[in-house]
Amino acid sequence: MLFVEILAAVTGLLLYNKYKHTAAKYFIYFLVYTVIIVVLGRYTFYIKNDGILSFLDGTVLERNYWWYTLFWKIAASTFFGFYYSKILVNKVLKKILKFSVFFFLFISIVIILFNLPLYFTNIIPSVSILSALIIFQCVFFYFLEILQSDKILSFYTSLNFYISVAILLFWLIKTPLSFFEPYYTKIDEDYVHLRSCINLVIISFMYITYIIGLIVSKPEYD
Repeated sequence: MLFVEILAAVTGLLLYNKYKHTAAKYFIYFLVYTVIIVVLGRYTFYIKNDGILSFLDGTVLERNYWWYTLFWKIAASTFFGFYYSKILVNKVLKKILKFSVFFFLFISIVIILFNLPLYFTNIIPSVSILSALIIFQCVFFYFLEILQSDKILSFYTSLNFYISVAILLFWLIKTPLSFFEPYYTKIDEDYVHLRSCINLVIISFMYITYIIGLIVSKPEYD
C-alpha cells in the first residue's frame, strides 16, 4: 500500500507546475504529508524483537493508534475541510464548512482527553464518525455546487471530482470498520485476512484515483 501512496505523491510532484497556481497545489502537499505520516507511523516495527525503539515496549506508545488518530483521522479531515473551503464558491457553504471543522477539532480534543487510555490502545469510534461527517459534508457541498452550475458538463476534467469520489468511498467503507477494531486479534485469522483485503483494495483505489485525476484533469484557476 505504501507503494501507491508514494506513487501518488511522486505523480503530484512531477505535475506540480501544472497545478502550482491553483488550490490543487495544497492537495499535492497533502499527498507528500501522507507518505511521511505512513512511513513514520511504522515505528512500531522497530519496537518488537529488540529493535532500535525497543525502549518503547510496554509504554503507551508501543502501538500507533494514537498516531493515526491524530495525524490521519483528525489532521486529514481538517485538511479536506480547509481544501474544500478553498474550492467552494458559495460563501454560505464555505462558512458552514469552516465552522464544522473548528467544531470537529474542539469536540475531538475533548473526546480524546476523556478517553486517553483508549486513545493509545485502540481506535476511538466517535472520532472516526466525526471525521467521516466532515468528509461527507465536504463532498456533499462540492457535488451540490457542480450540480447547480455548468461545471457538471466537464466534471471529468476536474481533479476535485476525482478527489471527492475517492475520499467519499474511502471514508464510507473504512469508518464502519472502526467499530470492529476492538475485536481485532491475530487469533481471528479470517477477520485479519478480510481486514487486510479491504484495506488493500480501498487504499489502492483511492490513490490510483488520485493519480488518474492528477494526470487527466485540467487546472482550475481561482
